[in-house]
Amino acid sequence: MESSGKYPDFVAYHFLNASGEMMAMEEDGGSTEKFLKLGLNVDGSSIKGMSKVEKSDLRVMPEKETFATIKIGDFVHHRFMCYSNGEDGKPHPRDPRGIFKRLIDKCRAMGFEPYMFSEIEFHIVDEKTGRLDRAGYCSLPPEDESYEFRHELGRLCKELGMKVRRIHHENGDGQNEIELDFTPCMKNADDSLLCMWIMRLLAAKRGQKIIFSPKPYKDAAGNGLHHHILLRDVKTGANVFMNPDFKGDVKNPADDMQRLSEICKYGIAGLLKYADDITAVFAASHETFIRLQPGFEAPINKAWDFSNRTALVRVPRTSIEMTRFEYRGGDLSGSIHMYGAVLLAAVLKGIEEKLPLPPNANFNVEHMSPEELAKHNIMPVPLSFAKCIKVLKSSEFLKECIGPEMVEYLIERDEAAQKESP
Repeated sequence: MESSGKYPDFVAYHFLNASGEMMAMEEDGGSTEKFLKLGLNVDGSSIKGMSKVEKSDLRVMPEKETFATIKIGDFVHHRFMCYSNGEDGKPHPRDPRGIFKRLIDKCRAMGFEPYMFSEIEFHIVDEKTGRLDRAGYCSLPPEDESYEFRHELGRLCKELGMKVRRIHHENGDGQNEIELDFTPCMKNADDSLLCMWIMRLLAAKRGQKIIFSPKPYKDAAGNGLHHHILLRDVKTGANVFMNPDFKGDVKNPADDMQRLSEICKYGIAGLLKYADDITAVFAASHETFIRLQPGFEAPINKAWDFSNRTALVRVPRTSIEMTRFEYRGGDLSGSIHMYGAVLLAAVLKGIEEKLPLPPNANFNVEHMSPEELAKHNIMPVPLSFAKCIKVLKSSEFLKECIGPEMVEYLIERDEAAQKESP
């Protein structure tokens, strides 16, 4: 039953806490038009990392175009995605969506529209028997017992307007992946978070649970979050990472470098220069540093290459029109919006500074000794909370791109996690 001719009885307003977790306030549907204009207040002191008790009002501002209805069996949920403002009416400095929006606006002011696609890895666990199956990469039923779950997930996501590119079983027992194809990067982050919630709802219905943590099983590959990045010209829509004068053969490795525009090279160089900062932002679990070890396709060394999965930044072999790069070091322990934000910030900084691109690492980086890597000027990302905290405390780049208030929160997060680490 609807409370008015337009909106249902109750509508949820989804917003993020400082850790990037999705929260919701549900309101009478009859007040929807009012809230779309004015927003609504919630108790920010009860939202992780957002407000103190003496300044607790958090103003949640919905985006009308994000309205969606999630239906899973008898479960029906109507929602808007929101930004958060502080008591002064300005964007809250610890709102991950607000921080990401600010960087997207900067990107557009530079003449680019940013797009991303995400590869989300996860384990399905039966609450009684443990890991769902003993299948492997690209397995089929009957060994692959995740098949029906993946297809229901993919169908629901597509019904909600997500661009589902691929679903498949991953390397580990009960491990799966869903890829959400290129969309404007705020939509990609919002879709990824919604997709993860849908997974949990589906699993609960089946007596299962979903594990997103980076390294739940020490004997198997962990769960990563690979992010692909592409910039288009805001006026023409052209991919600014491709070399428009390319005359070579995309299938010929000898022609690889010719495919890349100067802007693309600057962007890759930015990711490499600021990889320590990127790691310090997304790494919210001690499992991150257990996952970031050689042998499990979790690159730790600041190198780039074409199609080389041991490199931190990879340029896939695609059509010239889809030239892009992929950052392979991330995971889902932290905020997916903050991860996207710091990736975009590093790319833009590389473009602004016209950073020189180091030689590509056309070799297996994981098999090289520290001495060999040093000869190539390839260094690892920070591999502990102590090192990440040091980066957070010293990084002028992070203070500029995500703000000192969010940096302060990330330091608090990591110091607390460091104390709790085994």
